Amino acid sequence: MQASVRLSRSGQLAELFPDALTRNGVVLSIGGAEQSHVEVDDPSFLLHDYIRRMRSIITAGFGDECPSNALHLGAGALTLPRWLQHWQPGLAQTVVDYEPELVQFVLQHLPMHPKPESVVDDAAAALIEQLAGRAYDLVVVDLFNSDQAPGHLTTAEFFENCLARVSPRGLLVVNFGDDAGMRFARRLTSTMVSVLGPGALLAAPDDVLGGGSEGNLVLAAAARGFSQGQQNMIWAAGPHPDSLLSGDELIAWTGS
Repeated sequence: MQASVRLSRSGQLAELFPDALTRNGVVLSIGGAEQSHVEVDDPSFLLHDYIRRMRSIITAGFGDECPSNALHLGAGALTLPRWLQHWQPGLAQTVVDYEPELVQFVLQHLPMHPKPESVVDDAAAALIEQLAGRAYDLVVVDLFNSDQAPGHLTTAEFFENCLARVSPRGLLVVNFGDDAGMRFARRLTSTMVSVLGPGALLAAPDDVLGGGSEGNLVLAAAARGFSQGQQNMIWAAGPHPDSLLSGDELIAWTGS
């Protein structure tokens, strides 16, 4: 598979092409930077560590309960929505992306059945306009690759609006990346914890948390909190080497 489209708002080129790492993998690249991997014949296969951490948090967070709907801020190649659909068939999903062409382009070449609801908007605006009054059992924020993230998407107000969309039994999961040193990640985590409280969890590879390597981190908050048993399940599910921070350890890591 080889396909591309010019994204009208950023002007960047979105491309789909085979991933040499797996037999039936496809990569989405935007502006020359790889964004997502989709295993075409197996949505249960998640290649990258960060999305496997998200899976660990989601499955432990819900346990025997089944989420009824999910909101995704940031589309990519819809890797996580595909896994969620495989895990919980019938789950209603809404995807928000700023680029008008992206979701349609991805679904044209990598279909999903049923398709998620697609909202074309800035994530912050969508939360208080098109999605106002809605509640979701799962809210996923996947917008930050580095400190180049738009400033209005890194504020306490933005995360307050994300939390407002989470149902009383729901879960908020945020994926974000940073360069070695983790200066942006620490600032962003401090902002999120100021909204979500010290019961939030941060999961990442040990070398990333230590600041010695670039990489992705996953922060999560549950409306009802995470029990110690759930935290143990999340850590045990890995991938490893991995650390899970919460409470005083999490606050200390941010340097607040």
